[in-house]
Amino acid sequence: MPPSNHRTSTDEIETDARKTLALNHDPAEEKIRLMQDIKRLDEDVLDGLVRGLKIPAPSLTNSSAVKEILFPANLIRLVTNEMWKYGLIPESKRFLANVMRTIQGHVMSFTGEEAIVPGIFWLSNVHEMLSFICVAESNMLQGIGPGGEKSVHSFDWNDYEWLVSVVKHDLDALEYNIYHMWMSQTKKKLSKMVIPALIENQSLPGFTSDGGGGLFKRLLSAISAPPYSMDDILNMLNKVWKSLKSYYMEESVVQRVITELLKFIGVTSFNDLLMRRNFSSWKRAMQIEHNITRIEEWCRSHDMPEGTPQLEQLMQATKLLRLKKATAADIDIIYDVCWTLSPMQIQRMCTNYHVAEYENPISPEVLKVVNSRVLANDPNDYLILPPETEEVGSYELPLPRDVPGLETYVPAYLNVSHLRRLAALVSYT
Repeated sequence: MPPSNHRTSTDEIETDARKTLALNHDPAEEKIRLMQDIKRLDEDVLDGLVRGLKIPAPSLTNSSAVKEILFPANLIRLVTNEMWKYGLIPESKRFLANVMRTIQGHVMSFTGEEAIVPGIFWLSNVHEMLSFICVAESNMLQGIGPGGEKSVHSFDWNDYEWLVSVVKHDLDALEYNIYHMWMSQTKKKLSKMVIPALIENQSLPGFTSDGGGGLFKRLLSAISAPPYSMDDILNMLNKVWKSLKSYYMEESVVQRVITELLKFIGVTSFNDLLMRRNFSSWKRAMQIEHNITRIEEWCRSHDMPEGTPQLEQLMQATKLLRLKKATAADIDIIYDVCWTLSPMQIQRMCTNYHVAEYENPISPEVLKVVNSRVLANDPNDYLILPPETEEVGSYELPLPRDVPGLETYVPAYLNVSHLRRLAALVSYT
């Protein structure tokens, strides 16, 4: 339903709230009635604010104000605050449990790349909710009850302490679960793209390689282009970056996410190249370097210096393939230039090196020098890098945010008249 269809009803609700105060009616009774109407409250919050919400599209050119992104958290906080203020502790327990369960179920219903936007949107909103609970906990430890001095109903302090503790723990777990869900879905999608885009894709003219393997294989490779390109990788990185920034996630999370995704790209690509005999050629190295350069340029343009080192082993592997391997001195140079590669990795790439028609094969004497660098039972020597699986690394919760006063903003396009009425009453009291 378009926003214009709600503007009249929104104005009427706010006007009614003003009339309630003008006629000296106590709005407390109506607020309590609204909060105790479980069916309507659930419809507006669980359906209107969570499951049926059309999430604002991430954009850096036309960025939304904070309140236009965090309004779900702000309205959930508003309901919770009012319930506590009026002593509705059991009601708030039920309300918050349903909200957290609905958010988790909703976010986990998305798969693949479709999980990125709702995952990050709700990650930010849940962290906002957690920040509010941290403020409530801090107040509680100072002996300040719900609603502060404005608390108008008595309540059981022990129940309140228990509730704040449980809700904080559950929101902590919810934020962790949301992060792991959308990151695992992102890595799962990325795992299908990395090898075709970074290793197999040959977009640099003049340096294409058929990879050997006979006439049939060359003909097959000529007609079957990789299903993904570097544009697909960069588009996914852009989508993640734009969502993190647009939805006001902390910089520490932005750094962690992009670094982990780039490490996944770098390790997956390196291990694949290491095990491919026909890809160890200088032409393939030129193509892969070209693809790496595009990621490096992306990191520079997004002020992400931490990203480039995640591709260091892959970059050095391509350098090894391009360097001369004719003499023992050449091998010394390779060890100096490719300092992150282990002796076993250098041995594998030299052994696998695919010689072009106009190149001389690596001599047995030079290969003997390479093999001599590999020491039996060397605990610091290894072949493949520890594989980066689709499992997600640890998530360190950002510090709680500074929580301002109650925000009563309800977007005009939301069809949540019950919640809108409660917000209007709160804004005028």
